[in-house]
Amino acid sequence: MLKKIKAFEDKGITFGVSHLIEIFPSPLPDSSDNGEISSEGELFRTSNSFGFDELYLNDTDTIEGESNGKKLKFSLKDFVQWQLERMQPITLLHLINKTCASVDSILDFDTEYEKDEDYYPEGWLNVYESQEMREKGLAYIERLRKEVPKELYEILVDAILDKEYGLLNTDWYESELDDNLDEIRRAYSHWDVPLMVVSKGKFLPYIEVGYTHNLMMDDYNLKRMYIRNYDEGDRA
Repeated sequence: MLKKIKAFEDKGITFGVSHLIEIFPSPLPDSSDNGEISSEGELFRTSNSFGFDELYLNDTDTIEGESNGKKLKFSLKDFVQWQLERMQPITLLHLINKTCASVDSILDFDTEYEKDEDYYPEGWLNVYESQEMREKGLAYIERLRKEVPKELYEILVDAILDKEYGLLNTDWYESELDDNLDEIRRAYSHWDVPLMVVSKGKFLPYIEVGYTHNLMMDDYNLKRMYIRNYDEGDRA
């Protein structure tokens, strides 16, 4: 039987997953809070230095876990939602833009327009718009989290895991990072939007007893890293 993460989070859980999703500014940075970034290994897990949250995924519909020596199994959807609930609005904004998540239509447009003639969530959530519009988009995401969290997370989880347009579909993995970080940095330096880096391997993120804000990780085996291009621009 699949378990709910919230039923075990206060006891601590270690998960076994296959993917880590990170978002980075463009061009890819050459340093982080940890120091110089001169290789893909040094880039790995530094996205939090630039204000973004990590997202762990798995290549099956379930997640293996362990809590107090007990083997558990969780739904991948439950695992993803648990993470989304703890993310900053800016990370959610970019996940929305890098998937087919149509969260701009959750609230009734006509009803909202009657109250505010400037109501324009499609534009607010567009990362190519102005900083002023982006601030409205972040406020809109916060509003959805408070008023309609179930609908928001269902749409976003489904989009993230979508077989065709989701983050696990390798068709969107355009460039592998393989001892070529400087080349990759130059190839995407002209992009106007942040870059998504997908890492594949064996990762063991965990929830620590007394700390359920987000996942931590000490143990992993990194195998591959890719730039995911969701028709966001050309590689130079």
